Amino acid sequence: MQHPLIQRLRQFRGIEFQLLVTVLMFFAAGYLLAVFTTHQSEFVASVPGVLSILWPSTVPLLLFVAVSLGLSWRTRNADQILLPLVALLSGLGLLLNARLKPGLDRILCPTRDGTFVPCYGDVAAKQTLWVTLGVIVLAAMLFIPWDRIFIRLQRSSLMDWLNHYPYVWLTIGMGLMIATFFFGTDPNQSGVRVWFNLGFFLFQPVELLKIILVVFMASYMDRHREVVAAPYRLGPLALPPLPYLVPLIGMWGIAMGVIVFQRDLGAALLLFGVFLAMLYVATGRGMYVLAGLTAFGVGTVVIYHLATSLDLYQYINIIQVRLAIWLDPWSVAQGTGYQIVQGIYALSAGGVFGVGLGRGVPTVVPAIHTDFVFIAIGEELGLLGTMGVLITYMLLIFRGFHIALVVPGRFRGFEQLLAIGLTSILAIQTFIIIGGNLRLIPLTGITLPFISYGGSSVLINFLIIGLLMRISDSSHKAGY
Repeated sequence: MQHPLIQRLRQFRGIEFQLLVTVLMFFAAGYLLAVFTTHQSEFVASVPGVLSILWPSTVPLLLFVAVSLGLSWRTRNADQILLPLVALLSGLGLLLNARLKPGLDRILCPTRDGTFVPCYGDVAAKQTLWVTLGVIVLAAMLFIPWDRIFIRLQRSSLMDWLNHYPYVWLTIGMGLMIATFFFGTDPNQSGVRVWFNLGFFLFQPVELLKIILVVFMASYMDRHREVVAAPYRLGPLALPPLPYLVPLIGMWGIAMGVIVFQRDLGAALLLFGVFLAMLYVATGRGMYVLAGLTAFGVGTVVIYHLATSLDLYQYINIIQVRLAIWLDPWSVAQGTGYQIVQGIYALSAGGVFGVGLGRGVPTVVPAIHTDFVFIAIGEELGLLGTMGVLITYMLLIFRGFHIALVVPGRFRGFEQLLAIGLTSILAIQTFIIIGGNLRLIPLTGITLPFISYGGSSVLINFLIIGLLMRISDSSHKAGY
């Protein structure tokens, strides 16, 4: 019989640990380069001098390493690639926010007493705090024995508990969306009231809503998966079975409601896109997805023309402006199209290899640290840098779908659909924001996962990774 220490060493997650150490080294080198290039600190050629610059920005990445060691001890079967990929993206986000800080500090806003202060505050320190909290949320999902707790309190595991109450989750999700109509705020003066002001920070409920709706849809579709073989026919058309047609119409209505009342095209695209991805996986019928996309496009056009003919511009003015900018930003290059036009110039200046980290002028583009952080990457790291980021996202999305594929199908269909939905959130959100930056689709104003500056979005993205890793661990424990 082997010594317990030898058994633990055999369980060591070596691939994950090596990748995390590599990420940590790249982050340290890039962070030092960004700080010195932007003259935020003087170089002191000593170990304490270097550590004083890297601290506390390296705390989140050190926590990633600690989580990896904990996984070797407690949850050794979880996916070994997800954590390094998330660490790489989060580290890049920390690095970029540190690099952008000097330029953002020069953007001043007046206070009530007539003085001027930086509009965005210390974005580097804030992002470090949010990523640190995100890693703590990830660790809580992985190390707290949720199954034991729920079995003791509810007589069911965590996943079974999530699966048993689909309509409760739907009610909570609808309640969150309705609450933004009455209590939502617009801190950016963009005309979109989709934040809750909690005093110490702003919370965007759509971030939590997307997970809640994924849980609902995974539970609902798993229960009605069998009826897909009997579609309704309306003349030459084959309609989805009623259990699928009702949520299809319902999600279409939610998306249209978000467009009309919240004027948030990005959230509508994200929620409806995730639903269609899950619908395709549950049914295997691409025609349902095509019908859903057609309904979304037709609904958007009809709402636009109705609002125009009835003089209801207050409901669609933001969307109208964004569509006009997308089609022709050059005609309003000194006005509403300024952000897009400057982004195009920045990408052009970056070329293939970029102008160099810290040597560009990315803060000329408004909201560069949130909506347009991909543009900052393109300017300073060039086409090669943006391709590297895209490859990282592709690997992350691939691992998420791989986790769903290895889940045993029939009796754990909820977990499979949940993994698909959670991965689709990251995939579609990435496509929407990068597509908006590159003018492939209208700009929507959502964040780039793990890289963009943000609070609630960072926490929810780490929660998604925690759920995916729990699913992957339980699949391997089941012998798959």
